[in-house]
Amino acid sequence: MKNFETGQIRNIAVLGHGSSGKTTLIEAFMYQTGVIGRMGRVDAGNTLSDHDVDEVHRQISITTSLLPVQYKNCKVNVLDVPGYADFISEAVSVLAVADAGLLLIDGVNGVEVQTERFWRMLNERALPRVLFINKLDKENSNFDDILATIQKRFGKKCFAVQIPIGAESSFKGVIDLIHMKAIIEKDDNSMPTVTDIPAELQSKAESMRDAIAEAAAEADDELMMKYLDEGTLSDDEIINGLKVVIKNGNAYPILCGSAFKNYGTTSLLDMIIDSLPSPNEMPAKIGLKGEEEIELTNSNSGPLVAYAFKATADQFAGKITFLRIYSGQLRSGSDLVNVTRESKERIGNLFVLIGKTQDIIEVANAGDIVQVAKLHDTMAGNTISTSGSRIQIAMPDYPEPMLNFAISPKTKGEEDKLAQGMHRLMEEDSTLKFEIDQETHDAVISGMGELQVEIARDRLKRKFNVETILGNPHVAYRETITGNAEGHGRHKKQSGGAGQFGDVKLKLEPNVRGGGIEFIDAVVGGVVPRQFIPSTEKGVRDALKRGPIAGYPVVDVKVTLFDGQYHPVDSKDIAFQTAGRLGVQEGMAKARPIILEPIVHAEIAVPDEYIGDIIGGLSSKRGRVQGSDSLGGGMSVVKGQVPQAEMFQYSNELRALTKGQGSFTMSISHYEEVPSHVADQIAAEAKKRDEEER
Repeated sequence: MKNFETGQIRNIAVLGHGSSGKTTLIEAFMYQTGVIGRMGRVDAGNTLSDHDVDEVHRQISITTSLLPVQYKNCKVNVLDVPGYADFISEAVSVLAVADAGLLLIDGVNGVEVQTERFWRMLNERALPRVLFINKLDKENSNFDDILATIQKRFGKKCFAVQIPIGAESSFKGVIDLIHMKAIIEKDDNSMPTVTDIPAELQSKAESMRDAIAEAAAEADDELMMKYLDEGTLSDDEIINGLKVVIKNGNAYPILCGSAFKNYGTTSLLDMIIDSLPSPNEMPAKIGLKGEEEIELTNSNSGPLVAYAFKATADQFAGKITFLRIYSGQLRSGSDLVNVTRESKERIGNLFVLIGKTQDIIEVANAGDIVQVAKLHDTMAGNTISTSGSRIQIAMPDYPEPMLNFAISPKTKGEEDKLAQGMHRLMEEDSTLKFEIDQETHDAVISGMGELQVEIARDRLKRKFNVETILGNPHVAYRETITGNAEGHGRHKKQSGGAGQFGDVKLKLEPNVRGGGIEFIDAVVGGVVPRQFIPSTEKGVRDALKRGPIAGYPVVDVKVTLFDGQYHPVDSKDIAFQTAGRLGVQEGMAKARPIILEPIVHAEIAVPDEYIGDIIGGLSSKRGRVQGSDSLGGGMSVVKGQVPQAEMFQYSNELRALTKGQGSFTMSISHYEEVPSHVADQIAAEAKKRDEEER
């Protein structure tokens, strides 16, 4: 592949709800530009972008693919982003480096859940975009209804620059409202016929073109004056004006077609080249050199700064890192520095992986996106730079995982293999987490949804030969007391040799919540000698590691040693440790023990229409709603406190309740007493678990 100048490059994120046709559209791009001689199909598992084993098996995109398209002496770096909510981290990574978005709308189903989510993400990053209504050849597709829905949801800045000719099975082309020509497609994929607009659509086309000319006139005062004076603009004036207003976020043109039949793809490529900005037309990227902000303007003359936005493992090429160049030129064989991790990296061959074929690149200019294999230390979110510049790009904010499972290997002894495999998978997916809970000793896998976790399990089995079992993590319950009591611990052992003797009397009382375990020495008169006080305290604290109800750690208790006895010969440290344990066990049983559960603070972001359902759902989980705040754009956040045990599968529930539009975060807030009926269940489960372990 030849080297393209920065002004010839377009970096486009292709976004849309799952099954809206993104992969098929990109396949049509590759066919239309001569990269492939025949379009692959998702259901046949032979498309260029979805070639991963899991993608072929499930017939969905799971990871981002980079596929360059050469068209009109330009290079379009097409980034195919998965459309399912479980893989939202892919969209976050791509939108951090893309210069524009191409948003697909299903011509049958219209604006769907992920469509709206991607729209908000594009807004947050102020990225220019075009829209493409796909699948107009399908039964029940309806362009006019979908257009009305888009304008209702996203505003009047969205307007059609094409309208279809025919519908469903009779769909045969589009009317180009800028050039006022009909483009009739051919089923043999030969060049379409450009002809006059059918008479029955002439009036509709003229009225809709007025909206385009009006939008383009917003580009500058001169165009606006001409439009006001003459009531129209030339084709070139509209094209040039649209490029300005699209870049500024004041216009979102809508095109239409059928990716499956390769209808409308050439017009869409024209719009991408003519109307979407090149990297050097975008605002400067801000890099950090220490605390100093540096503007990176996508110029070859600047210091080399490249950001790694994705890393993945390929069975043929090994570890592959995706790099977006923000400044300078990147050459194969360069010795550079990973600024983030302060390590050296040598760049091997630069390439783009098209399916399973490497297209080698000798040098990449500022603004380009390339791949490089076998970087040792570089992970997603790292910045590579020259040793002199050491400029770093900040990582985007990724959503926190919402679904937690305890994960364990089916075969004992493979815990290390599981951990190693999970850490490799986490290098590829920023929202997949794995950690060992130091208290419950559960290995916990966390993700955005069940599909993401299932695919991680499949890859653990295929790549690392580890089969796993999933379950709910154990809740880190606590036990404490609500009353005062005394306990007497006496340990006496005489069996012919040296004996053991220790005798203590303890007073147990509740401590303030969060006060922990407090041991008080109130012995008078030396009834328990000084040297045995630490031993008694050790026994007390050991006993409080397991409460009397369900064996959970005891918290917030004051234990006072106020009396006891000793033997001048037989008393030893071990005897007073044992006596301390026995005294606590007796006292705890009489001090009205209870179980405490962790309460999480949850913040749930949902469309306003679902607030009532969310509040009702939290109440049914023994939660307390603390209010809600508007986030703007029809979204609000509901805040509440809920028992952690009720929230392990909340991700699935929230997705079903809000049609995938909700998200939430939660963190441990405090502990509270468990209701008696729940405490009975916890105790029964603990007893059963102990019996199984024995």
